Amino acid sequence: MEQVYRGYIIKPYKLMPSSYCVATAGQGGKIPAVLDGLFTSVGIAKEIVDKYLEQKEVKNGKASNQS
Repeated sequence: MEQVYRGYIIKPYKLMPSSYCVATAGQGGKIPAVLDGLFTSVGIAKEIVDKYLEQKEVKNGKASNQS
């Protein structure tokens, strides 16, 4: 079962269905190194996506706590 979460698709890995991998939603797109791997649950994959996007916002100067 695939889930789209914040612009990424979380789906079971073909060779090991008990693990999950992350892909980009839509066409093309490169997976960041931190998201390129296998995760033991959908929840952990979502957590990593959240952390990645949070760091990306901070890096780009779009942190929500700026004044």
